[in-house]
Amino acid sequence: MTLTLGQLCAPWPDLVVEAGSGLPIESVIADSRQARPGALFVAARGSGADGHDFCAQAVAGGCSAVALLAAERGRLPEAGRPGAPAGLIVAGETVGLAGLLARELHVRPDERLVVAAVTGTNGKTTVAFLVRQMLSTLVGRCGLIGTIYYANGRDQRPAALTTPGGPQLYGLLAEMVDNECRAVALEASSHALEQRRTAGLTVDVAVFTNLGRDHLDYHGDLARYLAAKCTLLDLLAPGPLRAKAPGRVALNVGDPTFTTLDTGGLATVRFDAVAADPATKPARPADLRVTDSELSMTGTRIELAYHGQTLVLTSPLVGRFNVENLTAALAAGLALGYDPDDCTTALAGVQQVPGRLERIDLPGGGLAVVDYAHTHDALAAVLTTCRELTDGRLIVVFGCGGDRDRGKRPLMGAVAALGADVVWITSDNPRSENPASICTEIAEGFDAQPEPLASGYRIVVDRREAIEAALATAGAGDIVVIAGKGHEDYQLVRQQRLDLDDRQIVHDWIERRGSDD
Repeated sequence: MTLTLGQLCAPWPDLVVEAGSGLPIESVIADSRQARPGALFVAARGSGADGHDFCAQAVAGGCSAVALLAAERGRLPEAGRPGAPAGLIVAGETVGLAGLLARELHVRPDERLVVAAVTGTNGKTTVAFLVRQMLSTLVGRCGLIGTIYYANGRDQRPAALTTPGGPQLYGLLAEMVDNECRAVALEASSHALEQRRTAGLTVDVAVFTNLGRDHLDYHGDLARYLAAKCTLLDLLAPGPLRAKAPGRVALNVGDPTFTTLDTGGLATVRFDAVAADPATKPARPADLRVTDSELSMTGTRIELAYHGQTLVLTSPLVGRFNVENLTAALAAGLALGYDPDDCTTALAGVQQVPGRLERIDLPGGGLAVVDYAHTHDALAAVLTTCRELTDGRLIVVFGCGGDRDRGKRPLMGAVAALGADVVWITSDNPRSENPASICTEIAEGFDAQPEPLASGYRIVVDRREAIEAALATAGAGDIVVIAGKGHEDYQLVRQQRLDLDDRQIVHDWIERRGSDD
């Protein structure tokens, strides 16, 4: 699609087009390295850099037009002078503007899709996969935007960010429309919401999974982290750029943080995935409630109560926290107004989510479980789940990322000490930090436990070596949990992106064992 600069800016009267109103615009960018003729470069102040510093570079690279803050107008020469762009927009605010303009250029593709957005600390990826499967069955082809990959209805590509920047986001949505998608399931990260990468997006249902400790290196504290998540509600509300009816909410009231969350009058399906025991846990008001669940290593059966109706959901997914994930996805379908039985039938067909409690049989009767758990809450959930599913030993291999929240390192060490039988502490993505130092900080949490369940821990900094050593100790009935990286096929070490895939390490080890035998 091509619009003139004036047409592109028409929905926002406060945008001042100083030059080039009739200039044809073919793309909107926020990265000056993508400069080319026909592109509009939007300069915005970010957490790591100020886009205004790259205005001249964008013009030199061939951009037809630039949008910048009124206070930064002096960054570029007056129209007609050397170095001035052919088109110029002056704005009072440019954070999120690139997305808004890209949405307009792509003819508001989100208005032509059922948009389901999932946010929370844990479970976003699994719930997004579940919602995608459900919507694919209920309404037709469904795209996906999330941590593992982006799928546009025809092909898929690796995800650089869980939630991409506005221009890429709306470009992906436009591809989905072109590929005859009827819906999209996307993960809405707290970073993306706070940075307004999703500005203008018309969301039909927002799923709030839970809130735990994560990304405090960026947000500062839990209050700001929660506030960032809650800005997703703004994307459901009526507004001048929304042609759809107001969106709806699927809210996990089993998480104390969300029990009293004000959803601003939006229609809400409140769900609780933990069956209430009147003697120990009073029932929270909920529209959708788990009343019983049966767990095994081959699948899950859940009974739920919904407005006086009993629903039964069976799934090949395993584990206690997948009861919560399945319930969250079901709540999303109900919030959208779909038939309850149709929703449960659609969810029953969902298969393994990559790197989420991914099971690999080991020689000798043991089992490896690869999971993305990288917070203490998520690690605790995985260990609890695996403990319920085995009578053998629980062995865990994990680390923590570098250049990220250091406060969670001892917390994860404590969880491992109290939840596993044998602990291996290793590297995750150390980035610029010394991986051995990170391991030591994790171990401090283990050492602080006066009565650990685990017999002890070993620190093996090399992740491949640690995984292989842990696998070698597993016997019949034992489970080796390999946590932290899940689907990732790389390791970030200083400025390098090294090939490393936990799942492949397990398969390679199994193959070598077979050849040795």
